[in-house]
Amino acid sequence: MLQHAARTWSRATRSLVCHAAMRPVAPAAIPSTSVLASRCFAAAAAKKPKMEDGTLEGRYATALFMASMDKLDKVYGDLQGLREMMESSQEFKLAIETPGIEPESKVAAFEAVCKKASIDGAVLNFLKVLVENKRAHLLSRMIDIFENFYRAEKNLVLCKVTSAASLSDGQKKQVEAAMQKRAEGSGLSDISNRSLSGSLEWMDACMPGWKDGWIDSDRLDVVRCRAAD
Repeated sequence: MLQHAARTWSRATRSLVCHAAMRPVAPAAIPSTSVLASRCFAAAAAKKPKMEDGTLEGRYATALFMASMDKLDKVYGDLQGLREMMESSQEFKLAIETPGIEPESKVAAFEAVCKKASIDGAVLNFLKVLVENKRAHLLSRMIDIFENFYRAEKNLVLCKVTSAASLSDGQKKQVEAAMQKRAEGSGLSDISNRSLSGSLEWMDACMPGWKDGWIDSDRLDVVRCRAAD
């Protein structure tokens, strides 16, 4: 369904992208997290993410996270779908990131795609705010940050395994079982690298606390990323 929605977007915006006037875009004011959340979603009793990101993209991702606590899984899944669409369709990605397209046209296209893909209304409202504030070109990074927030909230640890050949289903289960003993909620990412000489060269993760390829459970504190605006 998401792939079909991406094709719909591409057909609807191809001419807009080709003929958009690439005029300079005036800087937009950066709304505070609380203002953005209240404007977009009217979030009640919003809860902040367990980790922080003070960048511009992080502030937008934080606003969406705070507004979607009651449907976090759905919003997370919708954002993953949007990222897949951006990765699979260059025209879709270009249309999002092209500043010369009129905001009204971009919003209309977003509405059509979200309706066809059954994307949650909170995500659509978020996209509209990005268009209004001329920040749609930062969507991909915002999705990455939201994913970090989601994993921290769910106590998920992303584990990356690099091997000379793709792991079999049985091998993946063995690795996942070992990781579950060390950290509940581990997620496995399997990457094949044929230049490695061994069947399993090393393991890594996006969270701190790794020592000699294994997680030190006493050091699984969430990374708190602070950056100036």
